[in-house]
Amino acid sequence: MTCAWSTIRPAAAGALALLTALVLLALPGAAGAAPRPNVIVVVTDDQAVQTLRRDTMPTVTERVGGQGTSFTEAIVTTPRCCPSRASMLTGEYAHNNGVFRNDYRQLREKASTLPAWLRRAGYRTIHVGKFLNLYRKARGPEAEAAPGWDVWHTIQEPNTYYDYDLSVNGRVVHYGNSDRDYVTDVLSRRAARLAGRSAARKQPFYLQLDEWAPHVGRGRGTGPCGTGRYPQPGPADETLYQSEPLPRPPSFNEEDMSDKPSFIRDQNPLEVGAVERDYRCALASLRTVDRGIERLYGALRRSGELDDTIVVFTSDNGYFYGEHRLRGKVDPYEEAVRVPLVMSVPPRLLGGAREPSEVDAPVASIDIAPTILELADARPCRERRRCRTMDGRSLVPLLRGEEVGWAQDRAILVEYRGGFEHSVSCSFRGVRTAGQVYVEHTMVPNPATSQCEPRVEIEHYDLEADPFQLDNLYPADPMTGAAEREAELAGRLATLATCTGVAGRDRRRGTRPFCE
Repeated sequence: MTCAWSTIRPAAAGALALLTALVLLALPGAAGAAPRPNVIVVVTDDQAVQTLRRDTMPTVTERVGGQGTSFTEAIVTTPRCCPSRASMLTGEYAHNNGVFRNDYRQLREKASTLPAWLRRAGYRTIHVGKFLNLYRKARGPEAEAAPGWDVWHTIQEPNTYYDYDLSVNGRVVHYGNSDRDYVTDVLSRRAARLAGRSAARKQPFYLQLDEWAPHVGRGRGTGPCGTGRYPQPGPADETLYQSEPLPRPPSFNEEDMSDKPSFIRDQNPLEVGAVERDYRCALASLRTVDRGIERLYGALRRSGELDDTIVVFTSDNGYFYGEHRLRGKVDPYEEAVRVPLVMSVPPRLLGGAREPSEVDAPVASIDIAPTILELADARPCRERRRCRTMDGRSLVPLLRGEEVGWAQDRAILVEYRGGFEHSVSCSFRGVRTAGQVYVEHTMVPNPATSQCEPRVEIEHYDLEADPFQLDNLYPADPMTGAAEREAELAGRLATLATCTGVAGRDRRRGTRPFCE
C-alpha cells in the first residue's frame, strides 16, 4: 500500500494544483484575472434636468461629468419614483417587471435584480437611502434587507428630511431634528464610510445611494423651505438661491391649452410664487447632495480605489416647474421623462478608449443595469436557470465613442398605469425618439367624479420644430408627412408595448417582439 500511494500522490498533487490554479483564476481580482471594478450609483429623487448646474452640483459636473460622459438624451421609461427605480434595478420595462405604481409589492422575481446578480459575481452589495416605495409594508416593521443586498442602511417610510428612522441591517436607528440629523448628510456620511471600509476588504463593491432630495418633504420648520411643501435644504443652505429667478420657457403657464388632453387643458395657471419657491428650494437641497458625492470621492481617494471605480449619477424622474401649468411629475412631457445621466468609467474597462464628454444618442433608464453588468463581467441569472430578460442595452459602445451602429432613431417606450390624480393621466403608453413624441392616453381622470375613465386621447409632438411641446400635431392632416410619421410611431408603439429583450443578444420569447 505504501508503494501504491507513493505512485499516486504525485499525480493527485498535480491535478489538485491545476484545479486550485483554475479556481484562483476564476475569482474576482485573483492573480492573472483583471480585477472587477467597484460601482457607485447615486440616484436623486425628482430632479429636473436644468437643476444639474455647475454652481449647484460642481462635483457631478466637474468630477463625474468632466472625467466621464453626460448623456443629454436620457429618458426614464416610467416617470414616477418606484416604477423608474424598479426599471433601473431590472433593466426591464414596467410591463415586464410588473411595477407601474409606487408599490414594491408589484415587482416580479424580487430576488432577481442587479444587486443579486452582482453579489453572485463576487461583489459586496450596499444600499444606502430610500428604497422602492411600500417596501416596509411588504417586509414588515423591521424592514430587513431586500434580496440581493449584503449591507442595508435604508430610510423607513415615511420619508422625511428630519425625524425619521433608518433600518441598519434590520436594526432601527432614529434620527431627530438637530443639524447632524439632516437626512442627506446622514446618508452621505454612511455611504462614504461604507465605501472606505469595503475598499479595505479587497473585494469589489456595488454601492447604491438613493437620495431623498430634491423631493418635496417635511423639514423642521426652519428657513424659507421648511414648511413641508418644498424640498428641504441642508442647515448651511437654507437661504441659498432664494433670489434665483424661475425659468419661464414658452411652455410655462402655457397660454393656449386647447390642443392638450382634457385633464391638462382644464388646469388654471399656477401661482408663480409657490412654483418659484419650489424651484429655489430644490436647487439648495442639491448642494448637500453634491457635497456628499465629493465625500464619496474622498473615501475612494484615501483607499486608493478612485481609478478603479465606476460612478453613475442620475434621477428617477424629472419634474415640472409650471410647464404646461403643471407642478410635479408623471405626465409624459419632456420635463418629466428627461433626466440627468452622467457616468465615469475607468479607462481600462473601455480598452483604453477616451470617453466622449457628451452623447446625444437616445438612451434610457433600462440601459443602466446591462451597462453595469457588462463592465462588471456579470450575468442576470444563475447557470442553468432562466434569466431575467433585460429590455435595455449596454451603453459601453457609446462610452467608447462608438456611436456607429447605435440606433440613432431608437424608439423608447414610456408607460404608466395609476389611479385617479387631478391633472395626471391614469394610464398612458407612448414612444419617444430623438425627434418625435407620440403618446396614447387610454384612461383619463374625471375631476367631476374623481374616477379614471376609459377614453383615448392622443398627443404627437415634433421635438425638433417644437421642443417645448406647444403644438399637438394629432390628428395630422391626411396625406402629409406628419400623418405618415404618426402612423409609423403608432405602429412602433404597438410593437414596443409588449416587447421583451434585444435582438441578437436574447432568445425570442414566444411570438413577442424584441425591444429597440
